[in-house]
This record gives sequence, C-alpha cells and structure tokens, in this order.
Amino acid sequence: MAAPIPDLSVPSWTGPLAHELETTAAAVASLDARISATNCRSAWVRRAAWSGYAEALRGQGVEIDEIDIFGQACGLPLPSRTRQPTVGDDLPQLAEWQANLRVTPRRHWREALPFTFDPPSDWGSRPVLLRALELTARHARANRTSAPWLAMPMLLNELGATRNTLPNLVCADKALRLQPGDREAIVRRYLKQLRRAADTGLQRLKAIEEDRLRAAEALSRARRPGSLLPLLALAQVQPVLSPRAVAIRLRLTISGAGKLLARAAASGLLVDVSGRQSWRAYLPPDLAQSFGFVPARRGRPLAPTPPRPALDAVLSDFDAEMRAIDERLARLGLSTTESG
Repeated sequence: MAAPIPDLSVPSWTGPLAHELETTAAAVASLDARISATNCRSAWVRRAAWSGYAEALRGQGVEIDEIDIFGQACGLPLPSRTRQPTVGDDLPQLAEWQANLRVTPRRHWREALPFTFDPPSDWGSRPVLLRALELTARHARANRTSAPWLAMPMLLNELGATRNTLPNLVCADKALRLQPGDREAIVRRYLKQLRRAADTGLQRLKAIEEDRLRAAEALSRARRPGSLLPLLALAQVQPVLSPRAVAIRLRLTISGAGKLLARAAASGLLVDVSGRQSWRAYLPPDLAQSFGFVPARRGRPLAPTPPRPALDAVLSDFDAEMRAIDERLARLGLSTTESG
C-alpha cells in the first residue's frame, strides 16, 4: 500500500526552518509594500512577468534563461543567444498569462483552484506561504504543464499573502509532482527560492527607480534633449532596445535612433551589449550587469540624486511620458499596469 503523500503546509518545525519562514515572509512583504508605493510599477510588472515566465519554463525542463525571454518579448533576441524551443510554452502563452495577472478583483482562492480540495479544520491557522506551497503541489500533480507554477503569484494574492500580484514570485520544483521523500527539504528549498525571487525583485525595482532619477537628472542638464525623454521612458518598459526598434517606436530614422542610443550609452543611461559594429543592442545598466554583459560595479554605491525643483519638473514630464507609453501599449493589448 502506497504511503500517503505528506502535507507540505505542516512540516516538522525546527528553529532554522521557522527562521527561513520568517525571513521569506519579510522579503515578500517588503517587495509588496514597495510595489504599492512606487512610480515605476508598470515597468517593474512587465519585467517581473518575463522573469516569472522564464522560471516556469525552466521548471518544465526548458533550457532557457531570463535574458532569452526578455529579448524575445522585446522582439530582439540578443547577440550570442540562440533561440531555444519552448516545448509548447511560447510567447502567446506569456501574453495570455500577463492578461490573467491584470484581472481584478481576484476570486476567492477556492474558486480559482482547478482541482477539488477540502481544507482541513486548521487550514486557516497554517502559515499562508506554506498553504500556497501545498496547493501548488496538488496542482502540479494534477497538471503536468507550466500552469501550476504560473498560478503561484495569483494564488499568493488570493490567499492574502500579498496585496499585489507579484509575477516574479514563481517557484517551480519538479519534486512537487512526486511523492515527497523529505518534506522539510522541499519546504526549505521553496522558501529559499521564494525569498531569492523577492529579494531580486526588490533590487530590480530599486534599479528602475534609480534609472528614472538618473534619466531625469541627465534630461535636466541636457541643452538639447530632443527625443532623449521618450527614449529613456521607452527603456523602462522595453529594456532591450535596438536602433530599428527605437526608430519604429519613436518615428525616427534608423540613423537618428542609433545616434540617440549612442548618446544615452555615452551618458551611462544605457549599455551597448552587442559587441559588434552593426545590429547594436542596448540594455539598462542593471540588466546588463545581471545578465553578465558587464562586470558588477565595485565600491560604494552611487550617491542618490539630490532633490531640486528643476529635477521635480523633469520627473513629472518623465512620468507623463511613461503614462503615454502605457496607454499606447494598452491600445495594442499590451498594457503593463494592474490595480492592487
């Protein structure tokens, strides 16, 4: 007779495991709070969805990295990256998932489950992050596709673990489809993965906010900014850029778009990651570093831009341009915003 599958929401508690749960919950809460207050929400949500989708594909055994999804979603596979097959999980599914992320208000978590589940009497007193893990494990055993991994951000929101739907909080683990032999090991691995995703998400949000401030600072000092404002706003939501893509988006010549990108790169606002004389590609500095195109910055972090009235006016213009981009994307069915 087969042994019953253990419930991952009730592990054998130890001091280290309780500490793992506490620090993971704190990391998720910190990211959730920052997303509620930032001016860069739409840009972050768009990038976070690409990160979460890449994690779900890797959970299905697809040999693909984040940068591949970023490049494909922006229509510009980067140099030295070979397009990988996605075994049925293609970009149209990414677009469908992004649309599901924007659905509000959320259903009750039980209504959203694609399987039958009768919660035990003490279900509500169990840690919410572990309740999400147990439900994901049941979903993964019932569905062999990437759907269980992609459902996790919505599930965390529906269970009340987060106020916002945070699409980077995708944790994929093939062991959940098997009869777990070591429940505590799976729980620890899940908590570490979730905490790492939350910490990375917070770091990237800070980088986007810093890019916004640095862009405003550069614009406030530029004598002839020209199309620099819309370019830098575009880089927030479409971080993989090429002269051709910029020319189409901003209605410039390819030559003019190339010169504009080179100007932004010379100011340190973008990084040329192509390594070639033609078909250039550009990324924001933090992503260029994360994806290994440039070495990590050493020494003390750069001092924040000091507040001043002129900078506030440029930030207002920058945010207005961002809203205009969001509206254009919405008309194309590519909206990045979502309500909390």
